[in-house]
Amino acid sequence: MVFLTAMLVIIIIYYLQADGLIYATIVALIAELLNIFMAHALTKSVEKKMRARIRKLVDGYSKRIKANRKTIQNLERIQEESVKKLYNANVKIKEYEARLDVLEKSSPDIAEAPQYPAPEKSPSETSTPTPPPMDTPSEKNSGRNQVYSDLPSGSNRKKLPL
Repeated sequence: MVFLTAMLVIIIIYYLQADGLIYATIVALIAELLNIFMAHALTKSVEKKMRARIRKLVDGYSKRIKANRKTIQNLERIQEESVKKLYNANVKIKEYEARLDVLEKSSPDIAEAPQYPAPEKSPSETSTPTPPPMDTPSEKNSGRNQVYSDLPSGSNRKKLPL
């Protein structure tokens, strides 16, 4: 573009001499205006392409963030369920330990009885496990009065004020 404009200016000046300077100046100004408009159009085109590319990247990242938030919520829900199950299991264990203590205290005559060696059982004999005693309403209510703590037993850390 610049080369063609320069050639046109040289030809005009060569043929028209002194009067050609005015025409050459007009041609140069028009060429500069065309150059400015073309640069502006090119800039707008590049800007539009970059905006589309950046929008595509932003959409991808926003989808990834949404998926990560959903995964985090699912994991938090699973964690809460696990904590509840562990708490219920700990309560059951404490209830069973309390029952075991009560059974040991209620049968002192077994400790005083002479200890005889147990007869050896043959491998063909199968022992049937005894079912645990049934829950009584008073024992069920005692488990509800306990305070929930997520600290392990023997921990020296202070409980959070919740």
